[in-house]
Amino acid sequence: MAGAEPPSLKETCLQAVRKHFAALDTEHVLDLPAALMEELLPQLTVCQLDELQPGLNQRGISTHCGWAGILKDMHGPNYAVDLLTEDGAKHEVMRMLFPPLFYGLTNHFVEKNLTNLNTSSFMLAAAKYIKHFLLYASSQKPLQSLIVEQQPLLNLLEKQIRSVAVLQSIDLLKRKTQAALYVLHRLLDHGVTKKIVVDVQCPIVLAWLLHGRGSQYENPELKSLMLSKKGSFVLQSVSASADGASCSAGLETRASEDEEDQVIPCKRSKMEFVSSEEESGKASFPVDPKVSCGPFSQCDYPSSGTCPQGQIECLEVRQCGSVSLSVLRKSLPTFFCLRSLTLHSFELPLQKLTVKVTELQTDLHFITSVLRRSPHLTSLHLAGMNLPTGSSLSQLLITLSESNHGLRSLNLEDLNLSDCLPDILNLLRNCQLEELWCNDCRLLEKCSDKEEALQQLVSALRTVPSLHTLSLAQNRLMFCPMYGVTGGCTLMLLHVSTAKNVCVLSELFSGSSPSSVKRLNISYNFIQPAELLEFAHRLRTHRPPQQLTLDLRMNPGDRDPDTWNAALNLLRPLCVLLLERWKSTDTMVDHISNM
Repeated sequence: MAGAEPPSLKETCLQAVRKHFAALDTEHVLDLPAALMEELLPQLTVCQLDELQPGLNQRGISTHCGWAGILKDMHGPNYAVDLLTEDGAKHEVMRMLFPPLFYGLTNHFVEKNLTNLNTSSFMLAAAKYIKHFLLYASSQKPLQSLIVEQQPLLNLLEKQIRSVAVLQSIDLLKRKTQAALYVLHRLLDHGVTKKIVVDVQCPIVLAWLLHGRGSQYENPELKSLMLSKKGSFVLQSVSASADGASCSAGLETRASEDEEDQVIPCKRSKMEFVSSEEESGKASFPVDPKVSCGPFSQCDYPSSGTCPQGQIECLEVRQCGSVSLSVLRKSLPTFFCLRSLTLHSFELPLQKLTVKVTELQTDLHFITSVLRRSPHLTSLHLAGMNLPTGSSLSQLLITLSESNHGLRSLNLEDLNLSDCLPDILNLLRNCQLEELWCNDCRLLEKCSDKEEALQQLVSALRTVPSLHTLSLAQNRLMFCPMYGVTGGCTLMLLHVSTAKNVCVLSELFSGSSPSSVKRLNISYNFIQPAELLEFAHRLRTHRPPQQLTLDLRMNPGDRDPDTWNAALNLLRPLCVLLLERWKSTDTMVDHISNM
């Protein structure tokens, strides 16, 4: 087999430039003809490309081909570079290289180029392009080096890192994890980090992250840990000095075999030690995030006593177990700075969910995503969800039908379900609901034949033998608005339907399998006295199997008091009536305004 062809003179020269780049005058390299520079760029190292890029850009030459070549070298020759800009390709290279170089991990590219990459200058250069920091708590040496030897890098990360991912559990009592806590503290409380990703099931760390950083809730376990006297590992106390000796001395202190993994958490101001420890020349390491800089004199806040508290605006928990969910549930009511919350779990133990939305528009995907991951959900209350124009809540009902078979109580309030009747019917035929509220949901608004639509709804409700509470309040079941023009003014007239609409509800209790509903709410539906009287007659024919509580509040009984009272007299032997006096002169305007 013939050997490979020797490189051409040009290729040999280009490789020599890469090899002896440090000895060359950078200006001479930048003066190479543009065509030759295009051939040189793929030969250069990451550091060389980074150094030449500003000068080349001034000449109008892009380094994109060089960064694209590095990406191909990292991923393999079949990798398709879809980053079309120079900065995009460079950012991707730096993003991929920083973690393995920082933590001392190896891959084929790093091993091949380690001599050029394993320098503090490159780490500083790469840090300028990363926004997301991966925290491996067990990697003690890199984190300790970041605190002790690479302060410029840590200071730069404070200004750059927008989000941090906690990838391993952190034992707050173990000495070897204290560097991880300190780095977290610097990025969160001194830096610009606003997003936290917790990729492990570690509720105590979640509580530590939330403590004092937006939520006012104090986790009892964390509070007990901070105030406990357990553990005997202590850091050597040295006076705070300008040269940062205390930080180095503290992290390099070694305890006995029995004391190695323990620290004494405490809650005290920075650099303040208890008297017994002062006498022995030792101080405890604080776990409280508000005083985490205690042993580290490099902290830039020596006069404030305690450190600032960062605010978490975006939180993502990728393994949200029941204990983590409990921590969140108690923290959220006072977590005022939180703007985004994402929870991942194969099976959330969530049983009760209430969502009341005040935003002008709601992201339905967020709700359905939670529902699909909550097979144990038994109670759901949704209120005020307004979707963008043209969107429908149909997917919400479909998700409930498919994913939440254990649902017992469903409360839908102030929602637009006018186009969702088929999905409601399907849900009722595939559920075991005991309580159903559809209040102010515009149920029949788009139905051309309201009586037929109501009959379909009643038929579906009768297929749910477990249902005992039904509310259809404020759904405009008994009338529809009509518009007319008089004297240049548009008037909305009330076209009252015949009594048959409300009478359809009496069929809940007809046939051989009557509904088990014991509480029926049809308040705020503009039921006329004549309609109620006909409903009463039919209900005497289709008697409920047990006494019915009937809510008739805020219906216009004063339009015909005699007929209204006659209807009530027929209903009283069958029902417990909930009534509220209607004053048409006072309430009509309000009623119309809510239509």
